Amino acid sequence: MNQPYFEAITDALHNAGICTPTLVLDKERLDRNIDHLIDVLNKGFDYRLITKSLPSVPLLQYVMRRTGTQRLMCTHLPFLKQLVSHVPSADILMGKPFPIRAVRHFYDWHQQQNACACFAPEMQLQWLIDSPERLQDYETFASERNLNLRISLELDVGLHRGGFRRSSDLVEAVNFIGRSRHLTLTSLMGYEAHIPKMPGYLGGPAKAFADAKGRYLNFIRAIEDELGSEALLQLTLNTGSSTTYSLYSESSHASEISAGAALIKPLSLDITDDEERQPSAFIAAPVLRKVSKPEVPLSPALSALCRAIGILPRNAAYIYGGNWIAQPCYPEGAQRVRLHGRSSNQELYGLTAGTRLGEDDFLFFRPRHTAAVFQQFGQIAVYDNGRITDWWPVYREQEGQSTPLESSRRLTIV
Repeated sequence: MNQPYFEAITDALHNAGICTPTLVLDKERLDRNIDHLIDVLNKGFDYRLITKSLPSVPLLQYVMRRTGTQRLMCTHLPFLKQLVSHVPSADILMGKPFPIRAVRHFYDWHQQQNACACFAPEMQLQWLIDSPERLQDYETFASERNLNLRISLELDVGLHRGGFRRSSDLVEAVNFIGRSRHLTLTSLMGYEAHIPKMPGYLGGPAKAFADAKGRYLNFIRAIEDELGSEALLQLTLNTGSSTTYSLYSESSHASEISAGAALIKPLSLDITDDEERQPSAFIAAPVLRKVSKPEVPLSPALSALCRAIGILPRNAAYIYGGNWIAQPCYPEGAQRVRLHGRSSNQELYGLTAGTRLGEDDFLFFRPRHTAAVFQQFGQIAVYDNGRITDWWPVYREQEGQSTPLESSRRLTIV
């Protein structure tokens, strides 16, 4: 992270009058990360955008336009309702199996929404099923309501978090769906985010990727043996994640790849050695005051000893806010002063000697994750060509909450 880069963002924030903790999205870096994703997709894959990782409707719509996709993956019921309301053209695959009560809640809600009439769940929504028991629950519900549900079957391709683990169980589920008047099998989904985390003593990522591919192919062959090759042509074969999508060089066992956080590259994605993607989102926290020789309360002598042995820094800064799931990235060497504990109000960070950071400048952080961190900020400041050019609201946890565009700052670029 270089000094001129963050000084330029600081100037843009100052020029926009920003004086509170702000989530900044570098649009140019985002575009480069999207281009890297498109290079992989051009090898023969469709793209499904994981919405939890980019929890902002304008951000999702921007990525959808750039990648030419209408395919979304959703993992949270309140966000599903917002996607249906604001992106009614989307084809949505649920990214985890939902309790039947959540399914019932969605349909009760959807029937009351006049504005969502153009979204047709029977054609645009796929529910993920991970077990015979859940499949039976969905079939019973669909029969009671006389609904048609599109079903995606979750495959356990090595993560062992859930899904069908044996081909025989998968075939039984496929046949169960085939006999139902209310269920339609539309896709298979095999999530394999464990691959880059596999240690060398277990064979490393290469072995884990080969194993996941082999498991997926075994499931495909089992369906082909049972129903014939024509049945496979009707199915979407989904896989991938933000840490694995770049591993795919041929569509031998998958037709669709999912990714989302890769376009932001939070700290959690540094487990891969991909240098082509760059972090594109940062928290900018204003510096409230710089402190020389910081102290602990009631003990100047102990404070001096702590500074001498390095428990306390010699220079520090209190910032506006703090306690985010994030790590400081500028200025270089900035570290949280652990002796002072966590604070969401004014957190203390140690600075290295010679750090050129004044009061009202910004300390910058990289989010460790995207979904949880983004939602701590009501809106995203879009940084493009040296300016803050737009504000994009993030998801609301509950319907009825006002959005930043309705209740907070508006920005006009002239």
